[in-house]
Amino acid sequence: MTKIELLKGFAKGWFGNSQQHSIHAQILKQRGFGKLGDKIMAEADEEWEEAKKVNARLIELGETPVVAIDEYPVITDIKEMLEYDCNDSAKALPEMSKSLALFDDDYVTKSMIQQFIVDEQEHYNWVRQHLNLIKELGYENYLVEQLG
Repeated sequence: MTKIELLKGFAKGWFGNSQQHSIHAQILKQRGFGKLGDKIMAEADEEWEEAKKVNARLIELGETPVVAIDEYPVITDIKEMLEYDCNDSAKALPEMSKSLALFDDDYVTKSMIQQFIVDEQEHYNWVRQHLNLIKELGYENYLVEQLG
């Protein structure tokens, strides 16, 4: 995979994941889980911004971004939603880290991807923490904590 293909893939993925998280946040808020919905919406906004940064970088590199979006499932069960996010991040982190070697000659892009890795690691840690809360508190008690 070339550097440009990789960047285009990142943008497609983040646009899709952003839409998934936005829909999930709306579902959560509709069901009364405002705290969790707000956090997931913030994640959606962050992913949207990351995709826009990648497209801006592609333009800076003289490339033409694609108008495309990866498909993601809409999940209504909160525990399954968190588990999906956890697994998705767990797969993405090593792939993103491995991609850094492609950009040894491009500090700007490499630095941008390094920040994306930090953001993804923070999200992964947050999701794992919430899955652990479900184990510790029980699912129903966790849900009560997410109301509001």
